[in-house]
Amino acid sequence: MKKGKLISSLGIVSFLAGAVINLPLASAQTNDDDYQKQLYDNKELFEQLSGAAQSVLEQKFGQVVTPASGPAPGGTAAESFSAIEEDSNVLVNNPAEDLTARDTQSETTLVVFGPGGIDNTGCSAFNDSGSFVPPAAANSKFTGFSHSTNGGESWTDNGRLPTNANGDGGDPVLARSSQTGTIFLSTLQFSGAGIRVFPSTDNCSTLLAPVQGAPGKAGMQDKEWIAVDNFTGSGQGNIYLVERDFGPGNGIYLFRSTDDGATFGPTGGILIASAAAHNVQGAYVTVAPDHSVYVFYFDQSSPQAIRMRRSTDQGQNFGATVTVATLATTLTNGNLGLGGGFRTNAFPQAAVNPVNGNIYVVFNNKGAGTDKADIFFTQSTNSGATWSAPVRVNGDSGTNDQWQPTLAIRPDGAQLFISFYDRRLDPSNSLIDVFGTIADISGSEVAFEPNFRITTASFPVVIGQDPVINPVYMGDYDQAVADNNFFYVQWGDNRLPNPNVPAITHQPDVRFAKFLVFAGTPGKANCHGKSVLALAQQFGGLNAAAAALGFSSVQDLQEAIRTFCGE
Repeated sequence: MKKGKLISSLGIVSFLAGAVINLPLASAQTNDDDYQKQLYDNKELFEQLSGAAQSVLEQKFGQVVTPASGPAPGGTAAESFSAIEEDSNVLVNNPAEDLTARDTQSETTLVVFGPGGIDNTGCSAFNDSGSFVPPAAANSKFTGFSHSTNGGESWTDNGRLPTNANGDGGDPVLARSSQTGTIFLSTLQFSGAGIRVFPSTDNCSTLLAPVQGAPGKAGMQDKEWIAVDNFTGSGQGNIYLVERDFGPGNGIYLFRSTDDGATFGPTGGILIASAAAHNVQGAYVTVAPDHSVYVFYFDQSSPQAIRMRRSTDQGQNFGATVTVATLATTLTNGNLGLGGGFRTNAFPQAAVNPVNGNIYVVFNNKGAGTDKADIFFTQSTNSGATWSAPVRVNGDSGTNDQWQPTLAIRPDGAQLFISFYDRRLDPSNSLIDVFGTIADISGSEVAFEPNFRITTASFPVVIGQDPVINPVYMGDYDQAVADNNFFYVQWGDNRLPNPNVPAITHQPDVRFAKFLVFAGTPGKANCHGKSVLALAQQFGGLNAAAAALGFSSVQDLQEAIRTFCGE
């Protein structure tokens, strides 16, 4: 079986810094600076911001919290089998380029694509504190991007994003239009009010100058998400962007583009959820095959909850608010209060089945008894009107922590995938791995296979060692995607030292894995009859199957399936 390779050059994406620097901005941005200073001075509001937004403010006004002392105790666990085919635990950033203690890469986002459904091209973005160059300026950068042309076997660093007057402040999210091939990378702004949207028209090799994704705003704009309607029919190609307004608008707003990202509107946005009564955060937008637009978000009411609204006219108007799930969390943004000192949240991720239109949502929540953190899944079979009772996804028998799930679904609607951070392998509930599970879908039936380990080595908590990162930050989200051959996922990983700073024994990097869509726990019982023969039938021969799935020979493909399925 082919093994994953460490890449030769970095796939950058940036995260925010927290240097103690005062930044004089242009006079046109004075009001926005006033709003930002008010956020910075208000402890309750400051805690509601994303990690990226917090670090932007800390760069301007000074760190709020005294940094902790490096990684939490614990070594690196031994390697064990991981249910990964082809490329496993591949580095997306290049640690050799981390020349200083500004070496944090986190918050991963991903798109994959290619001709004929063979998705050999990938575009990745993530936060990267190394892309920030002191001193802070209005156009400072904290976001980068990388691409792969060999199915994720290696990644190429494309450098920083294009220079622009407002800079970029991390929290990157990627989406792609299958109609035009344009890729869209949204990020926070470093200065001014709004959201940057950088298009790429050459398969992520370069980015063009950004457009304003949230026009007509004042004050800090935070925690955006972006999605494209890729379903045939009226609305195809529309781009939808949601974000949290911490300025005078004070709420979650949606913007859309109907011209392939050239412009976004309406000015000021469409209000999805007001924060006048209590905090709302972590908005997530997705599109259904009937072109309905769904926005999900965390609501810090009492009790806290995941809520949603649906639009049936391509994002111009939205229906009544629906409660997706009630939470047992009580802290800011649904923080789970986990050991190690890093903050978490209860922000949802969602996907719509491309075939039957059923909607799936994942989130973390407090578990039963003393279990602080579990992963839960719920679905709606009636366009979000009602939701099933949440089902616990992690299959461990103990009370160790699981948090920050991703969600992806195959284009044929036959399976979905969930990944999450997991401490089940450490009796002290400290070291971290990434686990996953795949569910088989038949109508409204969603049957989860056993959990499997994705990481090949455990890693410790790392906070408080990067001088320009909020000292309780260790990532707010990741993203997984799928085609009909593979699931793809990236995550933040702290297993390696900084090769240029010997004192740093564990630095945050980004890693990538992909695996065949019928992966589960190793063993014939979990292959559901899907074998080398089944792949040959699917692709029209073993040679075609090996080539389509990225194996160098039929022998490598056969070895992979036999190893996995025990055939």
